[in-house]
Amino acid sequence: MIYNDERPERIRGTIYLSAIVLFVGYQSINAFVPNADMILATRILATGFYSAVLYVYGRDAWAAFRKPEPKRSDFLIVGIWLSFLSHWCQNLYSLAYRLAQAPEWLLTAEVVSPIVMLSMVASVLHVAAPGAVDGTVPRRNRIALGIGIGLAVFAVAVLMATRPDIRPIIDRARPYIGDWFSTGYLVVPGAPPA
Repeated sequence: MIYNDERPERIRGTIYLSAIVLFVGYQSINAFVPNADMILATRILATGFYSAVLYVYGRDAWAAFRKPEPKRSDFLIVGIWLSFLSHWCQNLYSLAYRLAQAPEWLLTAEVVSPIVMLSMVASVLHVAAPGAVDGTVPRRNRIALGIGIGLAVFAVAVLMATRPDIRPIIDRARPYIGDWFSTGYLVVPGAPPA
């Protein structure tokens, strides 16, 4: 049988294999396909991956959510499910945005914040379950959660008060983070450069 549940799993091996397959596959295709299409493809693929996680964890997350006295590991299960639900929703939203030709009003639609807040709830569930795995993971660190939230609130206040224009910084970064293979441009013989 090809799939054998008996073999030991290796975290690093799984990460390395996944990363190599995804990186090589992506770069092989990216050299010939415009970045906009590659981003759309990776969003669709990621949505499929996230759907699998939602399905696999769904029944356990629902059971954990309904328990009157959940175990600490139940917090992690529901947190994982909510985190991937948030990623799944963000990907669907990104796909809708791209396929709708990027209307500006869709960037500030009211639905964006609740989708992002799902991942915040998941974060709280992950930190609020000290010792859920083998009695040691995660470590009790509600202080870190408080500091993280405090710094985030401070950053929100500073950014809302100052509204810095970071466009020049982003424009300077374009050669490093833009279309590495310049596949987004169609070269027509004899046409002046754009």
